[in-house]
Amino acid sequence: MTPAGPGGPLPIRRLLHGPPAPPGRILYTGVWFRGHNNPRYAELLPRLERLDRFLLTLAERSPLRGVEYRAWRATRRLTDPVILGAGGRRYRSLLTADNEQIAYWPGPVVSDIDDPWLTDRDVSLLARPQVAAYVVTAERTARRYEERGVEHPWYVIPQGVSLRDVTPGLVADIARRHRRDEVVVGYMAAFLLTRTDRGGDNDMYSVEHLLELWEAIRARVPRARLWLLGDAGPGLRTRVAGRDDIVLFGRVPRSEILAYAANFDVALYARTEDRGVQAAKIADYLGAGAPIVSYDFEVVEELRGSGAALLADSPRDFVDAVARLAEDAPLRAGLAAASRSLGEARDWDALARRYAEILDAHLP
Repeated sequence: MTPAGPGGPLPIRRLLHGPPAPPGRILYTGVWFRGHNNPRYAELLPRLERLDRFLLTLAERSPLRGVEYRAWRATRRLTDPVILGAGGRRYRSLLTADNEQIAYWPGPVVSDIDDPWLTDRDVSLLARPQVAAYVVTAERTARRYEERGVEHPWYVIPQGVSLRDVTPGLVADIARRHRRDEVVVGYMAAFLLTRTDRGGDNDMYSVEHLLELWEAIRARVPRARLWLLGDAGPGLRTRVAGRDDIVLFGRVPRSEILAYAANFDVALYARTEDRGVQAAKIADYLGAGAPIVSYDFEVVEELRGSGAALLADSPRDFVDAVARLAEDAPLRAGLAAASRSLGEARDWDALARRYAEILDAHLP
């Protein structure tokens, strides 16, 4: 979704001319996709009242989306100096979600690091003197930057959720329209791809392992049904066509995702490797108060001992955990209560207030 908020987003061309911004305003500029976007920035940026957002908006669908993005990547060494140079003449301060922008920004900057690269280039940019502070989603990311010699102040603002979207009426309406006498096992991702789909080798979007797990889960829990939220590739649609135990909901509006997840009896995090990036979907599951089953990676360390999840070390453990939750309603209720409690601390309204304090301290 395109972010809405104070002033609304502005096109990049508006940044290239015009008078200086009023004192205290902060520049944000970057690529924005119509339709699905990084949920962190879709929720956070509109809540930061000092921010002026100049967005290069790209297409919603592939292949045009991919063509436009590759064109931007190929030309950014020419366009970034122009865009950031124009921004530097109008604004004193920058909030960036792209460390490459630091190379062309002369004034103070705060960097938000949602997806840490930790390459030599990335580290050298973050270590530059104009960086006033940086924000990470988990402490371990900052510790790794410190080990590489980055000495700037850092703060943790985790992935959040918009609790205002979880209304009892919407949750009940979704249940009325879609639930049967069943155990709902749920999973969500921006894209749901098989090996025959373009991009299906990307672990972030591949559902191959999830489908393998599901066959074993379904054999153990015949009344279970798998709800999949996200843009399903043609390979997945073909594979599950005619099946009654798997439901493809397609892309769900961001404002409704938590209400769907609140209907999950068991929420799955079935990634097969630790990418080192705190998953937004874990925050969504917590905000929805859903019991979680996940592999035990460092990236989900917040779930260890939380009482909100069962963590597995192997595919067999994973299937056993789902089957156990499906058969034990009191256990599910206990995990759901712990999940909901953790989710309350992740409300974007509260996190944005903390973020604003960071900006006020370092970009006064």
